[in-house]
Amino acid sequence: MPVARLVHHLCDLTLEFLAVGIYVSAIYTTGLLLPAAVFLFWCHGAASLAAWAVLLAFLALTFTPLRLTTGALSERFVQFSLRRAAAYFPARLVVADAGAFRDDRGYVFGFCPHSALPIALPLTFATNSPMLPKELRGRTHGLASSVCFQAPIVRQLYWWLGVRPATKEAMRGLLRERKVAVLVPGGVQEVLHMEHGREVAYLSSRTGFVRIAIQCGAPLVPVWAFGQTRAYSWFRPGPPLVPSWLVARMSRAFGAVPIGMYGAYFTAMPHREPQTVVVGRPIPVPHMEDPPAEVVSELLERFITELQALYDKHKAQYGKGEELTIL
Repeated sequence: MPVARLVHHLCDLTLEFLAVGIYVSAIYTTGLLLPAAVFLFWCHGAASLAAWAVLLAFLALTFTPLRLTTGALSERFVQFSLRRAAAYFPARLVVADAGAFRDDRGYVFGFCPHSALPIALPLTFATNSPMLPKELRGRTHGLASSVCFQAPIVRQLYWWLGVRPATKEAMRGLLRERKVAVLVPGGVQEVLHMEHGREVAYLSSRTGFVRIAIQCGAPLVPVWAFGQTRAYSWFRPGPPLVPSWLVARMSRAFGAVPIGMYGAYFTAMPHREPQTVVVGRPIPVPHMEDPPAEVVSELLERFITELQALYDKHKAQYGKGEELTIL
């Protein structure tokens, strides 16, 4: 019996790593396999053949149209992953007023915070996530940096989850089809301002997502992910060893902040921290092709106010006492 229990436990751990790993481990795997393949090119015999095999596989995955990789098998894998990953943390989605969402219009969800890695976004807002209420299921798409869609394996996994590139064209396309676009407005700049022991949202100058929402007549919705900041331990280069301006310039050049991070047992697996994503009520917006700056500013201020209120209302129940600073 002890042997049987051990085998069962090991199988369960393997399933957990596979389920949760599709959100994060693929990024690490890609980053490790490519340098390894380049190194093996300097070797001979079987090692060199292995390097060629790895690189050819990566090239095939990079240039295969994403739609051709989607099918019944990938859908089953995503559903398995979502269930297991939700149980791992555990994770849940709390919607303040599901009845306030209509299926005949699109919505712009402003997901905060970015944290070291916004892992709760694809988990809770995958297109067919079982956590989504029926009013949102089947038409919700997370938006991620275009860098994610340049890496093989990662691009396939994100596409299966319903994640799309965070471009203006992709966002407008989703809203025209009356779908839900979930983006992280703080982005790279928010990662530059992260601090240990407090929550940070970088929003004061983020008018782009508000402008697109107005142009498409799509209500704005504040979203906060409690627990996500603690999912990874992280460290960011900075003074006195690295000048702040250099870190900022590297972030702009690569579309990502050069931070180091680790999860459970110093691996790519996130810490087992409960994830609770709270969705606020829709904020009505006017439908204007060329909205004046003052209209955009007023709606951004209202979004910030509603986000702060959402955080304050739920922080005692789902948070751990951190104060929220909105920059």
